[in-house]
Amino acid sequence: MSDKKNIESLISRFSNENSLLGIKKVFIEICKHYSFDQFVLAKFYYSKNLLNYELCSDNYPLEWMKRYVKNQYYLNDPRLKDFGTIHPPIIWDLKKETNGLSPIQKVIFKEACEFNAEKGMTIPFNVQKGSQAYISVLRKKKINQEALRILTLATDLYFERKDFFESKELIANLTPREHEVLTLKSEGLSAKEIAKLLQISESTVTFHLINIKKKLHTNSIDHTMFKFGIAIARSN
Repeated sequence: MSDKKNIESLISRFSNENSLLGIKKVFIEICKHYSFDQFVLAKFYYSKNLLNYELCSDNYPLEWMKRYVKNQYYLNDPRLKDFGTIHPPIIWDLKKETNGLSPIQKVIFKEACEFNAEKGMTIPFNVQKGSQAYISVLRKKKINQEALRILTLATDLYFERKDFFESKELIANLTPREHEVLTLKSEGLSAKEIAKLLQISESTVTFHLINIKKKLHTNSIDHTMFKFGIAIARSN
């Protein structure tokens, strides 16, 4: 019973934390509760051309993760099979899995072994539409259904809170004028109409929109409007 209360207490802390660092600490504590001493949490988009971010415990081979991300090994990692679907955890031993590998997969496995990341388990999670998260744990061979349920819940809560904090930060980085311009743009006004309403030049409106795109890391006005709308919705 005390064990159940302990994990319930950890889960409830997600809503009480007020920073990214805080929710990361909670997630790590939950993983360590299940003896996940060396793990990495990663989120991918369905296109599989971008690693959204990673979260490592203190004991995970960080140099290996840096190489894994830098070389985009996740694009060819066979452990990320059936991307976009829920399936049982994958137990792997890279020294034994040698059949049917492509040349790049052989390189991935060889280098992973060099960093003592040769055995473990990868657990898939569906976090939200268009993306999927995985936890990879070193030297772990099994997980019970209750632990899997809790980790699924913890993963959902972690991403939900993370999105909230990042959305607040995104909006906070805009100046009052940029926020004003973007709000009017989201209402369907043209640059000329915005300029007239705010009593500034049309070129100034364009200048603000260019700066906003840089701050929101977007490459088009449509993408900018979409990201701004999502951020506003999440912040509210």
